[in-house]
Amino acid sequence: MRADKKVVGLMADPGVPERAAEASADDLRHELAERLEDADWDVNISKETLPLTPDGHVTLMDKAPELRSRYGWDYIVYLTDLPRYHNNELLLCEVSDTNQAALVSMPAMGAFRLHPRFRRLLVALIDSAKEGPAQPPLVESIKSTAGFTRARRDPGQGRDDTAYVVLPGWSSRVRLLSGMVRSNRPGTMLPALSGSITAAVAAGAFGVYYSSIWTLADPLHPARLLLIGAIVTALLTGWLIFRNGLWSKHRYIESPWQGALDNTTTVLMVSTSVALMHLIIAMVLFGLSLIVIDVAHLRAELMHPVSLLDYAKLSWMAATLGMLFGGLGSNFNSEEEVREATYSKRDHERRQRQDAHRD
Repeated sequence: MRADKKVVGLMADPGVPERAAEASADDLRHELAERLEDADWDVNISKETLPLTPDGHVTLMDKAPELRSRYGWDYIVYLTDLPRYHNNELLLCEVSDTNQAALVSMPAMGAFRLHPRFRRLLVALIDSAKEGPAQPPLVESIKSTAGFTRARRDPGQGRDDTAYVVLPGWSSRVRLLSGMVRSNRPGTMLPALSGSITAAVAAGAFGVYYSSIWTLADPLHPARLLLIGAIVTALLTGWLIFRNGLWSKHRYIESPWQGALDNTTTVLMVSTSVALMHLIIAMVLFGLSLIVIDVAHLRAELMHPVSLLDYAKLSWMAATLGMLFGGLGSNFNSEEEVREATYSKRDHERRQRQDAHRD
């Protein structure tokens, strides 16, 4: 028989953590009821977020007792989309039995199967935080319930009332990288690149009208066209990172690989957005070429029967050349808007605070 009712309070950063909390609340309630049958369980979601410290961290444990008392929660879990580290290792979560609180870094869980992983991890954290001598060890509960087989408890420096669960190894850092890219939502920076897109479309449209572009693209193998497009994408990616000050030059005292991880995330975010921009422009120009260029005229210029592949090749070449002018159009983009669009709200705030803190 269930003795009483327990309430779990979820707080989350905007973006992926907030959506994960909202999407998983009902399933989490049912999973807690099935796995932990000693109480009736309820899950509440708060829109409140915690401020960052000057060096770009979220602190929960000092505020947990007041938050639990204010909302009437038995347990509190805060979800952040910030990467976190402890003693040069990737931090999955920090848990305090005293405060009945846990702080979870969502990027550490990766980009795939996020919601099931998140629910199982929360069940493991709450199960290990229950009072009583029969509570399972924290790390063993996380391994068996949530599936993080590489998890271990880090006995290094930290709060005496808090357990720090880290994920060692390069595979964990690769999963963190994928989680950071997901949190920053690739493609959302496209609206901030309106100047680049406008210049690229305009230049590419001129390319569609010039037969020299048709004859230039015609003899090239599709693989070579893709290679040319990849080179131009890399050039524009580098230019956007350089021009908008997205490259982090600071040395991280906490861990030597954190700066490299931040910059790798930046390159992936910007290159993905530029590649999407290239693809969209090519599709627009492909449609334009079908409307503007008569089949008979194109056949006369190329001196062989034509197909949709020929239209695709000339459109891709025109889009690739247009992307070069996109670099010039980037001068009309707002640097601050580009930086905000490249990262999630919290990650952008973290980078700003860490830059200011180290200057």
